[in-house]
Amino acid sequence: MLTAEEIVRVRTSFDMVFANANDTMTAFYDRIFELAPEIRPMFPADLSVLKQDFISKLAMLVGSLDPTTGLLGGADILGRNHQKYGAKAEHYPMVGEALLWSLARGLGPHWTDELEQAWRKVYGVVAQRMVDVGNAPPAPSAGPSQRM
Repeated sequence: MLTAEEIVRVRTSFDMVFANANDTMTAFYDRIFELAPEIRPMFPADLSVLKQDFISKLAMLVGSLDPTTGLLGGADILGRNHQKYGAKAEHYPMVGEALLWSLARGLGPHWTDELEQAWRKVYGVVAQRMVDVGNAPPAPSAGPSQRM
């Protein structure tokens, strides 16, 4: 998991990026579609709501960073939702690269090797959890005989 120093680095850098969230999110989605134009049809034509949703989910994840477990609950929900949208395990590395690229672009000289490694760690944990949850069979729903 993450060290206390890595959590501070990620949170501090996110605060800096959040000030220009729209530009960072525009760069993020532009980069995704540059790397994988074949997935563009999975997204709406107007990305404005999606950009706001992504930055708010990222803020939630960054805010819940914890050296033990705080990050994973939000990743579970994201994993289930992204499975419904058609996300596949092979999409996650490309999305991670697009995210890191857009963060580096948004942070400019503040982007360091240590910061990149911390963000890679965060993304790796979240992406793996999302893939695992997305690949898990759906939980059985409670039928009439199973209710209390």
